[in-house]
Amino acid sequence: MEPDLSPNPRQPRRTWIPYFVLAVTLLITGIATFYVARTARTKDQLRFENAAEFTKDEIKSRLNNYVSLLRGGSGLFAATDQVTREDFRAYVQQLELRDRYSGIQGIGFSVKTTSDRKDALVAELRQQGIQITIRPESPRSEYHSIIYLEPLDRRNEAAIGFDMFTEKVRRAAMERARDTGTAAASGKVTLIQEIDSYKQAGFLIYFPVYRNGSNPKTVAQKQAALEGFVYSPFRVDDLLRDVISEQYSYVDFQVYDGTEIISQNLLYRSNPDSFNHHSSLTTTTTINIAGRTWSLVFTTRPEFVNTSEAGLVPYIFFGGVAISMVLFGLTRSQARAKTAAEKAVAQMHRSQAALRTSESRFRCLIEADIIGIITADLDGKIIEANDAFLKMVGYQRDELQEIRWDTLTPPEYHHLDQHASQEIRTFGACHPFEKEYIRKDGSRISVLLGGATVEGTQNICIAFVLDLTERKHLENTLRHQTEELAEANRLKDDFLAVVSHELRTPLNAILGWVQLLRSRRMDEAKTNKALEVIERNAKVQTQLIEDLLDTSRLIRGQLYLQMRLVDMTVVIADAIDSVQPAAAAKKIQIDSAASEIGIVWGDRDRLQQIVWNLLSNAIKFTPDGGQVEVKLNCVDQSIEIQVSDTGIGISPEFLPYIFDRFRQAESATTRSSSGLGLGLAIVRHLVELHGGTIRATSAGIGRGATFIVKLPLWNCSQKKVVTEDLLAPRQIRENKRIIH
Repeated sequence: MEPDLSPNPRQPRRTWIPYFVLAVTLLITGIATFYVARTARTKDQLRFENAAEFTKDEIKSRLNNYVSLLRGGSGLFAATDQVTREDFRAYVQQLELRDRYSGIQGIGFSVKTTSDRKDALVAELRQQGIQITIRPESPRSEYHSIIYLEPLDRRNEAAIGFDMFTEKVRRAAMERARDTGTAAASGKVTLIQEIDSYKQAGFLIYFPVYRNGSNPKTVAQKQAALEGFVYSPFRVDDLLRDVISEQYSYVDFQVYDGTEIISQNLLYRSNPDSFNHHSSLTTTTTINIAGRTWSLVFTTRPEFVNTSEAGLVPYIFFGGVAISMVLFGLTRSQARAKTAAEKAVAQMHRSQAALRTSESRFRCLIEADIIGIITADLDGKIIEANDAFLKMVGYQRDELQEIRWDTLTPPEYHHLDQHASQEIRTFGACHPFEKEYIRKDGSRISVLLGGATVEGTQNICIAFVLDLTERKHLENTLRHQTEELAEANRLKDDFLAVVSHELRTPLNAILGWVQLLRSRRMDEAKTNKALEVIERNAKVQTQLIEDLLDTSRLIRGQLYLQMRLVDMTVVIADAIDSVQPAAAAKKIQIDSAASEIGIVWGDRDRLQQIVWNLLSNAIKFTPDGGQVEVKLNCVDQSIEIQVSDTGIGISPEFLPYIFDRFRQAESATTRSSSGLGLGLAIVRHLVELHGGTIRATSAGIGRGATFIVKLPLWNCSQKKVVTEDLLAPRQIRENKRIIH
């Protein structure tokens, strides 16, 4: 019985399931990405706040310790009626300030005195060996000069005798300490101790000392009982340089005096270059330092972002999208398979076969080894590799245990491998980078490589290797084409300059003599000379135009050759006759030697043009009194024409380009000889059209040059019995040859 293959309308349609799965997985991806990003931001915020709070507490704790030192110094004065300089020095030495309390400049004491007791105080201190001068010297009712300051180094010695009550910022802090009976910090000042060119920001903390160690209750009583101040000066850079922990080195901070964040109030900046980069997090807080408000501004360094988990967010997002698409593809395939199976039992086997075929094709695509894949440890050992990688490096699978990825790498790329390994150890993956591998045969292959650690391991990574050979080849081809185009443009510019010069020169001569002829003031001899000059320059002009036309015909493949049997000895003799006047003008001797008759199949005019061009060039570039030699020899199945001169020669650098169009050894602006640079190019083309070859040799500048033309002989075995009648054009059928 045939199964019913018609679709059942009651069967539910499951085409919506893949899209539902896609929507759910994308939603999960979005939620996961959102929460990971928010968690990363929260962790970053907590790390940042912890660093800021730690630094803030460290600053406050350190300064509280220093306030305790001042309170102890106040106790020293309360415990005895008189504290001498030696007593005070012994007390400070016991504290070991420089070893135990970084950043503190010293501990000092300023005594309160009046104008009528000032001189007595100075005398008393000088009896103790203190050479003091109270400054400023202007008269006032009340003095608060520094009399003790330990340790007494060169900086602190500069402050002895200074009346701090005369400076408004210090005075404000001293009055607050006096009236409250507590420690009081000053605002931002430049310390008297700043005696070098580089001056740090500073501040001072004062603690009042009342007479006989009393503790007055009212402000008036405190002002009356004030004996002086124990105080400490602080250089802020020295104080806060090491306050931040190495654990929180990814955070910078700035300290400002007061609540206004302006440059005038800046006390300290932990990183002078912090303004050169953008901070991802910033916070501002305040602390109370001995009754003075400081503002602390915390910012992050670039290292903070590098250690943030926020870098995982893109991987999670794109990984989730990829998984979503895979699940979408799988569920859609399953839904289609399920729908097809439910339509008819008869089609089940065909559907399964199609599915197996599809899976096989998919597996073949995966195993096609389009890209090289290796599994290796970070120490250099290759654990596994696919066929694509083995093909790249030229090894067989049984040789896999003998090779290491670090030995495959040329030494100049080792630093890139080390950097990638460090990135993988730190971040779990490395950025793709280009390098080379040394293949088994010693050749090199350019690759693009990227890698990441295998999940659950710390030292095992998987790397993807892409062959860049074709791309590098295309890049080199493009670079060469660009260079050739630039060279062609340069040659075009040079050629245009030469053409304009060479065409203008004979025209100028012709026009000048024509104007003289029109004046009708010249005798017959001068008139004949003028006509000779005009004729000579007209011929030069004609030759230039002919060279241009020949070049155009050669480029377009439309040069016509009148082919016949030609005796090259006659051609050479005619060419020598045509250049003899030019040679005689320069006293150049032309020698020729033709050992045998040379019969070739070719265009007589073009062959004479070849020889004439070579002879003209030889004469043009040979100094007066030089020599040009022409030889005609029969070599094997060819004739060989040699044109040698004792001229200026050809440099080795220019010799490979001697037959290129528009090429001249001298530039358009420095050349000393006329011409378009087309003659030798035309000669080469004409020689090749006749089935021959041409080459040039030269020992160098000033040592002459030789041009050698080889042309195939006509019926070489019978060349000695060729008669004059055979060479007569009337007895030969002229064939017109068109070169396309």
